[in-house]
Amino acid sequence: MANENHRSPAEEASLMSHSPGTSNQNQPSSPKPMRLVQDLPDELVQAGWEKCWSKRENRPYYFNRFTNQSLWEMPVLGQHDVISDPLGLNAAPMPLEGGVADASVENKQRKRRFSEEVPPSGNSTKKPKIDVPGNPASQPVPSSPSIPGTSVLKAWCVSPEDKQQAALLRPTEVYWDLDIQTNAVIKQRAPSEVLSPHPEVELLRSQLILKLRQHYRELCQQREGIDPPRESFNRWMLERKVVDKGTDPLLPSDCEPVVSPSMFREIMNDIPIRLSRIKFREEAKRLLFKYAEAAKRLIESRSASPDSRKVVKWNVEDTFSWLRRDHSASKEDYMDRLEHLRKQCGPHVSAAAKDSVEGICSKIYYISLEYVKRIREKHLAILKENNISAEVEAPEVQDRLVYCYPVRLAIPSPPLPSVEMHMENNVACVRYKGEMVKVSRNYFSKLWLLYRYSCIDDSGFEKFLPRVWCLLRRYQMMFGVGLYEGTGLQGALPVHIFEALHKLFGVSFECFASPLNCYFKQYCSAFLDTDGYFGSRG
Repeated sequence: MANENHRSPAEEASLMSHSPGTSNQNQPSSPKPMRLVQDLPDELVQAGWEKCWSKRENRPYYFNRFTNQSLWEMPVLGQHDVISDPLGLNAAPMPLEGGVADASVENKQRKRRFSEEVPPSGNSTKKPKIDVPGNPASQPVPSSPSIPGTSVLKAWCVSPEDKQQAALLRPTEVYWDLDIQTNAVIKQRAPSEVLSPHPEVELLRSQLILKLRQHYRELCQQREGIDPPRESFNRWMLERKVVDKGTDPLLPSDCEPVVSPSMFREIMNDIPIRLSRIKFREEAKRLLFKYAEAAKRLIESRSASPDSRKVVKWNVEDTFSWLRRDHSASKEDYMDRLEHLRKQCGPHVSAAAKDSVEGICSKIYYISLEYVKRIREKHLAILKENNISAEVEAPEVQDRLVYCYPVRLAIPSPPLPSVEMHMENNVACVRYKGEMVKVSRNYFSKLWLLYRYSCIDDSGFEKFLPRVWCLLRRYQMMFGVGLYEGTGLQGALPVHIFEALHKLFGVSFECFASPLNCYFKQYCSAFLDTDGYFGSRG
């Protein structure tokens, strides 16, 4: 996806580097000049401001060693800083003209960082913020830390002194616009009673899913003599999730029918052997021989009617005779013969294997049901250890329309264990108990922005990394851990399509997305427990 497709103000803000200054004049280069005698007020010095000299411009400027912010004019205390005060609660009121804030005065005095709010792209204007139950804009925010940006750097596991490492965390490519406000309206809803994610629970779930995948492989090999169809387990989880009414967000536990139609169909398509595309004559001959041999072996080892055995046996012997007799057949002759054999033997082979394949599907489902019980017990035990009740009274909800806001959970989140994070080139590696998940630096920055916009119970970002680990682990388990596994089960539109949808039709909401591939910050996704903290509407 080329960068030319995305030229909205959100990209300009997201791609902002640490180069100082954004006024109309030429700005000083990286802060390596001499320090002047500090004639600044003590409050500015404590906030990290220094007075420096620009050799290029031959005049002084002001540099903040905590935020890498640089100004030509002396900074003003109490101005809105989106990092330490994201909601602007401590900022001086800005003058309004026609309901839209004039940001030109503010821009002259300070530079803009990648996390600052900018006007939306296109020809639309932002709607003023309204009080919405559960919306971050209507929630009280604790007082900001004394050092601007310290909480942010701590959230990224970067010390305030390590500015070079902090600079690596800024996005270099942006495929989203998180400044577009929602125009979707819903009825006010009560918080969800789904249990909040926990790394210990997510680790157990991922281990059990890997075991379930292994069970599926062993059953296919032992009972049918085939490897499980590629991606069939992933499609089984997607299909089951649509009809599942159970408590687990990923594993099915309450589905009708028990036998999955998609899993049953895909296994049956590979019986007696999996057919593949053929390019050469010898491959076609070998495939015809293997199919005939496998059909004969299957019909003899299963309980089938005498007529079925007779039909399959006669067609297989006829095929073997033809193979021994005709040595000059072409690739097309072999493929025609194979198609004829499948039509004659296929129904009888499928009837003989039907009960066994249904047994595989039902066994996988019942194993999943047992795993869900174990995961639920683990989760409830963690809540009990922290004196948190899993049963809460549903609050009264007014029957009114509000702007759609992120999912809120009724049950409080227990204290989360520490999770490690380090950078490898442009990849953020998040590790918990030796289990590592990886995401590119740009999308890690995106998750941080979504979390800042949407989460209301973690103003200090202490729970950010554990929740990122749970989110990434959840999607990894859903699509598989194999190389290139799950690539065919997801899709997205190019950036310029989203820009056109927003500009021409006012679209600001995605119905099928995830925190990783969403373009807008308001979207629906597969998992409300892990994704709600990152803006999912359910």
